Amino acid sequence: MNVMLRWLLALSIMFVLVLPAAAQQETLPGNTIFYGQTMSGTLTSEQFFDLWRFEGVTDDAIEVRMTASGGLLPLVGLLDPSGTLVMRSEDGTLDGTVVLTYTIPADGTYTIVATRVGREQGTTTGQYTVSLNWTNPPAQDTSREVTFRCQEYEVGVALVLQLGSDVVTEGSAQRITVYGLDGFQTMVRVTSDEMNPNYCLRGNPDLIGDVVTLPGEAPVEITEAMGFDLFELIIVDPLPMGTITYTIGSVDSAPGRYMIVLSGLSIDAPGEVEQIAARVGPLAAAAGDVRVYMIADDNRNSRLDPYMRLLPDGQGCDDAGRRGCEDVPSLAGAGLQMVDGVEFMGDRFSAGVRLRQNELEAQYIELGSFSGNTSGQYALVIIGTFPQR
Repeated sequence: MNVMLRWLLALSIMFVLVLPAAAQQETLPGNTIFYGQTMSGTLTSEQFFDLWRFEGVTDDAIEVRMTASGGLLPLVGLLDPSGTLVMRSEDGTLDGTVVLTYTIPADGTYTIVATRVGREQGTTTGQYTVSLNWTNPPAQDTSREVTFRCQEYEVGVALVLQLGSDVVTEGSAQRITVYGLDGFQTMVRVTSDEMNPNYCLRGNPDLIGDVVTLPGEAPVEITEAMGFDLFELIIVDPLPMGTITYTIGSVDSAPGRYMIVLSGLSIDAPGEVEQIAARVGPLAAAAGDVRVYMIADDNRNSRLDPYMRLLPDGQGCDDAGRRGCEDVPSLAGAGLQMVDGVEFMGDRFSAGVRLRQNELEAQYIELGSFSGNTSGQYALVIIGTFPQR
């Protein structure tokens, strides 16, 4: 049974068990919610339920809280990956709050149903917020992690990126896309020290048609056959997520290459300096080549002249491929052209560093502007290799 057929079947089961006959109609799979996040919505006579999905992991203890306003009687339920109702709250009071708690028994995509008392027979309408909290996040050290589990997959760690709150500029959108090439089977895990999201995903058909160009190579158009080797996450209005960690890996440690594009970053004022941390996974540390480029975001008319330095004593790099940066190929003419018209293409002014091999500790990269005289938004383009074991 293919993925789409399984999803449609799950929707059918969900509607039969949870929603009334009047609501048994074609609908969207729902919006995404992360651990630690609060979302809002409006229920009307015509739209008396909303769906919010998340990735649950075995033994995660969760709390779902729904608060109503505007005359709504709240009711919230939880569906397991098969669409079966596994938990529901008590009927709420007018503009009140309802809560359900649950321990995830198995990995999978779970769905929160935010609705009203009486469902299709109910008469109340109004606004609500729904929050999802992870009440037993583990305190564990993943700094030497070789693999991680995501749903039913064992994923080899290729690269870990960590961005502090000073890098994630409040009020600006952040977008990360990852493209698996030459057999690399992309899976990305997202964690945060404030929101405790437990989110990992594989595949994104929205990126089909994008064009990836590696330095010195011909452009590669992303096709439907590559759809499971893609990842994208857009944080439209950054939440108080603190330090965000992206763990990029390949399912079953399949070898290949990858390109990461992380945008929505900014040097807000001349002279400002930021840092990110990057750690190469143990399986890739000896043979995996990882290059990190910093480019001015031309989509935002950025005037930034990028400058990078690998700490603590790495030589600063103004222009990759020249002026003391000859060990990093120039990104001129390479980068990403997205099907929605957004481009992140390098030029001769793009800075670049190559991560040190055989190093399992985090490597820190300093980001700023050449001579400290310019500012503006920028993107990071990261090209890496996950070698054959």
